[in-house]
Amino acid sequence: MKIRSLTTAIGACLLTGLGVTPGVQAMNLNPLGTGQVLIYPYYTVNDGNQTLITVVNKTDAGKAVKVRFRESRNARAVLDFHVYLSPFDVWTAALFSLSDTSTSSPANLVTNDNSCTVPRIKGNVTLPQLSNGYRYAPFMNYAYVSGNDDAGADSLDRTREGYLEMIEMGEVVNRERTSLTDITHSGSVPSNCSRVIAAWLPTTAAPEATAYWSFNAQRDIDPPQGGLFGSGTIVDVLAGTMMSYNAEAIDRFSDIAQHAAPAAPAPSLASARTSADTAVATVFDEGVAITSVFPQSRAIDAVSALFMQDQLLNEFSTAASVAGASEWVVTMPTKYAYTDQAIVGQTAIAPFTHIFPSASSEQNNGIAAVDFRRNFFGREGRTNQFICDPPGAAECMGGIGIPPMLGTSARLQQWFWTSNVISFNQPQAPATASRILGSRLTINHQVSDVGIFDGWYFNLLYSTIGNGVDDRIQAQRLRPDLAGGIWNGLPIIGFWVVSYTNGQLTPGVLSNYAAAYRHRGDNHYEAP
Repeated sequence: MKIRSLTTAIGACLLTGLGVTPGVQAMNLNPLGTGQVLIYPYYTVNDGNQTLITVVNKTDAGKAVKVRFRESRNARAVLDFHVYLSPFDVWTAALFSLSDTSTSSPANLVTNDNSCTVPRIKGNVTLPQLSNGYRYAPFMNYAYVSGNDDAGADSLDRTREGYLEMIEMGEVVNRERTSLTDITHSGSVPSNCSRVIAAWLPTTAAPEATAYWSFNAQRDIDPPQGGLFGSGTIVDVLAGTMMSYNAEAIDRFSDIAQHAAPAAPAPSLASARTSADTAVATVFDEGVAITSVFPQSRAIDAVSALFMQDQLLNEFSTAASVAGASEWVVTMPTKYAYTDQAIVGQTAIAPFTHIFPSASSEQNNGIAAVDFRRNFFGREGRTNQFICDPPGAAECMGGIGIPPMLGTSARLQQWFWTSNVISFNQPQAPATASRILGSRLTINHQVSDVGIFDGWYFNLLYSTIGNGVDDRIQAQRLRPDLAGGIWNGLPIIGFWVVSYTNGQLTPGVLSNYAAAYRHRGDNHYEAP
């Protein structure tokens, strides 16, 4: 049964019933945008786009941060490294491509920032060089080829769109060594970045005095305290447009330091820890704070709870008079932990129902579909009644007021990848890349056929009705927390991007505009 008016008293019972007292460490999606973990919903280097990334340390402490870029299909890592932030530091980088057409042309990262990275990026003479002298790090396919192969394509162009996560591993101090002093800027340059890089040399290549983090990664590292914030900006250089978004920020992600080697798979979003035995998430449901407690072995569920939505909402605009174009980014940042066969085996884990298979059981050309139902509305409400596939389906044609949100399988839709781009009134990819983001992983919704060019879009990600087809949507529910409560829907982040072109201002002058807007939505906690 759906509980829509939970009271603060019920929330308190959930806390005390599990022995959780006020003040306990609990993860939350910080509405003010700062935290220990930052998730950037999308990057792209397709069709001439570049993506600019920033991360800011607002504190007076040094920070050890894991940076990991994940590709769109199956969220396999395509580049990861450490950045060590000086107190009050900002680190910046840009992503670009050398070719839009070659399947062997990956995304690349370039930075002119002085903050320490391990491995070194700026000034690394082993990396390829641009004509301006800057060195850059190509994204790699090591995580989805050879012994790591999955059902997706092996080519490097798979790295050209995706999302990224930054995880604070701990605060850097001077205790046994001079680690904080070494990463702290003096005259805009870290005091001794070379010593920080040497601290991660292989133990077979350097003594413990030099490679001290390779021998013990927790030296000079205290637990993380948060205070990071960041942004992403997608720039179309030729069109002269830019679209910016803020990174999603998880606060209180870990109560212990999780400093690990730059090439290590940990920490990840599955590494959340609020105590030795549990991972606790506080999420708002209709203004009421719900605290869900999960066993530490299911810490990824606590992270997913922060992003669960059973409805996803936003707008679109495609008016021909201003050459309007609209696209949505829909990213499920924890999906890989439930669907990647290399992680979960033969069966997907709730709230997901389809596996992303390994190459040895390749069945679906590299997808792990999720189900949803969609509705479109024009700007004046129920324009052209209620949009269905196919138009004219019987259950869509009659009645006044808001139509039913569920019906026959005609309205069942699917997203296939971890990061999806939804286009509106555009030719369908892969024959044509999406108009704004240049995505090759696009699902197009053609509603101009029924006269809708501007309006809003409703996605239903969970249904309480079980009628065969709808059972698939009903299955999209997170595993119960320790109190038996359940979050419905899917863990989703993302935004709407829109662009316009105005050629009527001055003869010979073309004016381009673009913007990005975070998705809206709803969530639903079923109390036990």
